[in-house]
Amino acid sequence: MSLKKRILGPILSFFYHKKIHAFKVKLDDQIYYVCARCSGLYLGILLGFPISFIMLLGFPIFYSLGDLGTTLVAIFISLPAILDWTTQRLALRESRNGIRFWTALPTGFALSWYLISPVSFFVKIPVMVGVLIFLAIFFFIDRRDYTENENEENRFEQ
Repeated sequence: MSLKKRILGPILSFFYHKKIHAFKVKLDDQIYYVCARCSGLYLGILLGFPISFIMLLGFPIFYSLGDLGTTLVAIFISLPAILDWTTQRLALRESRNGIRFWTALPTGFALSWYLISPVSFFVKIPVMVGVLIFLAIFFFIDRRDYTENENEENRFEQ
C-alpha cells in the first residue's frame, strides 16, 4: 500500500456518500465517493479558522458588528447553501455536485468565522441550537424520488 493511500484513504473514507452526491476520486486501485457538500463545508472550516484569526488580528472592523450583526452576516454568507439544500430536499429542483461544493465552502467559512467572533455565548448557543433543529427537521423531510436517483447511481457503475 502506498504512503499516499495510507494517508488519504481514511480521509476519503470519512467523506463517503451516495455516488450520485459525490465526486469520484480514484486513489491507486480503489475508488472513493467523496461527498460534495461535506467536502466544501469541511474545506471552508479548515480554511476559515486561519483566515478568521488573521481577520481578527489585522482587520478588527469585521468583528465590530455586534452580536446581531455578526449573526446576520454569518447567516447571509450561508444562505446559498441553505437555499440549495432546502430546494433539493423539497424536490423543487435537483442540485449538482459543483453547486453543492461551492455553496458549502462559504458556509464552512461562516461557521468558523462565527465561532471565533466575539459574540456572546448567550447568543451563540441559541443560534447553534436553532441550526441543529433546522437540520433535524429537514433530515426527516425528503420529497425526492429515490427510484430516479437509483437509476442515476447505477450510471456510475458502468
